[in-house]
Amino acid sequence: MLVGTTNLNTTLNLAYVLTDVVETLLYDLRSEMSKQGSDLRHDAKRNFNTAIAAIRKLKYDVNKTQSSTQENFGNDSDCLLAFIRLLIDRCGDDDKKMFEFYNYIKCHPSQLGLALSDEKSVFAHIFDSNYE
Repeated sequence: MLVGTTNLNTTLNLAYVLTDVVETLLYDLRSEMSKQGSDLRHDAKRNFNTAIAAIRKLKYDVNKTQSSTQENFGNDSDCLLAFIRLLIDRCGDDDKKMFEFYNYIKCHPSQLGLALSDEKSVFAHIFDSNYE
């Protein structure tokens, strides 16, 4: 999915991909609100436009790369957003179920050997103090 084999390269690529995900979500929000006949408040609309402008500036470096690289970032972004939506749909607000999915995915072999977040701190809120 993501190009690069080091934590730095992967983190940089992930930042660009997540930026694209956020941009898509913001446009989806605007579209859904329009379908429902509502709009953002004036101050929220200003913040929305500021966020979109900042995202475009962040994506400027990607837009200067080869078209195949841009396509890869777009594909990665679409895949990640689809995965996030699926995960949210299947878990809702059940963090224990989210932890089960996390562990299921974690049991597959690493493709990049990345240093991952410590699940004890990430998921600590769903366990009692005896979690180890």
